[in-house]
Amino acid sequence: MAPPVHAFALVALLSSMRIAFGGDPDVNAHPDMQSPSITGCMTTACHGSNVPDAKNWQRAGKIWFDTDPHARAYTSLLTDTSAKIVSRLVNKELKRTTPISDEYRQVLDAKCISCHSNENVSESQRVLGADCQVCHGSADAWGSEHYSSEWKSLGKNRFEGTQRINVESIAGRAKVCASCHVGELDRKMGQNKGLDREVDHRLMAAGHPPMYFEFESFLRRYPIHWDTQDESIELGSKLGMERWRVGKITTAIAKLKLLAARAERSASKSAQTADWPELTEYSCTDCHHSLVQPSWRSTSGSNKSTIANWDDWTVSQLDCAVRNQSMDELNSQLTRLKKSVEHTMPEPTQVASIATSLKEWLEMELNHVSSPSENSAEVMVLKLKSRMAGVDSLQNWESATQWYLATRVLSEGIGILGSKAPVSFVKEDPFVNTGTWLPKASNEFDSPRNFAPNMLNDYSTDLKRQLQTRP
Repeated sequence: MAPPVHAFALVALLSSMRIAFGGDPDVNAHPDMQSPSITGCMTTACHGSNVPDAKNWQRAGKIWFDTDPHARAYTSLLTDTSAKIVSRLVNKELKRTTPISDEYRQVLDAKCISCHSNENVSESQRVLGADCQVCHGSADAWGSEHYSSEWKSLGKNRFEGTQRINVESIAGRAKVCASCHVGELDRKMGQNKGLDREVDHRLMAAGHPPMYFEFESFLRRYPIHWDTQDESIELGSKLGMERWRVGKITTAIAKLKLLAARAERSASKSAQTADWPELTEYSCTDCHHSLVQPSWRSTSGSNKSTIANWDDWTVSQLDCAVRNQSMDELNSQLTRLKKSVEHTMPEPTQVASIATSLKEWLEMELNHVSSPSENSAEVMVLKLKSRMAGVDSLQNWESATQWYLATRVLSEGIGILGSKAPVSFVKEDPFVNTGTWLPKASNEFDSPRNFAPNMLNDYSTDLKRQLQTRP
């Protein structure tokens, strides 16, 4: 992890970009959602303590600045890698544009700021990256009362009617994360008002990493700046399963909302330049893969009459997250949506309608997933056994990764995985650039060419053996 950026370095950086502290507000900021400085939040009496044994919430500012990658989200836009991406977007001759050019900053304003910074602050504050207000709401809303015992006694209701964002609940936290890490269009209502957040195929083709977000895995390695109390970050717990299930459903809701918005945009007469179908809705590895023969792909039974397989990163294994009585309905709706999206010429209005219907159904289902009866060991074992039957039908790297994550969280959650380490190509988690699971750093953002479903054989064989010891 890169070291924190010190204050004198920030001043030099801002000066080189012709940005001055106290400068004029950014023209893309939204006046009705204007966010003040977070300086008041970072006093030693609030969240800026440097005392090592202080509570996490008291040290939140230091933890965020020292170790949270969100604090460097904006400065990552000024690196050589980002310069290559911007150059590819704006200049067909690939002549390098630089962060001090107007052209460069126009791209950041249009495509990057809404996730890599606080879009509602002045330009001079952008260097703080995705600051506290991006996830928690405007500092103005938190400026009073929230530290009082009277406000705390209101429980969950204390967030109603305010611009404070509730990230205390798992679903609320996952929703905030998904807004950037999955994407969100038409952010015109309530607390999410702002610029569009989208990584489309043009941006990805220019070099932006794919949006492979999985809430449970991200949260386990996230710097904790809140008091966990009864919240265990470790995977092998009931709470770990709940975080996976809630995160899975919440992320799927965000993805379906994004798909519907993309389809509606393409159907609009005013959006003649919108790409449709949007290629990031499909599996990357359907197109980006090794052409060496023989290949497992030639016998995978892929449907040649479709444009490509829908990217099921967010919905693969989703049936394991919903209630048992909801699995058939979910699979029925997913099958209908998959057929519509994978059509050679997908009809955008139809796609939007089906995606919206499934999103609304999942929003209702989300209210039930924390039921104790759904988390019993017996139910989890049955669900895990049903996962094992699907390993032979995996069609791509995305679904294979989700299959692994689902079986891991279920098996470790009910304590049957044993002492054997996860399969070697997965390492600690499947989101690191090592081995053959993800692309090599030297290839930048290429797809994993060496993936084949048989890489899961050792893991699945060991898991099946241990399942035999259960009723």
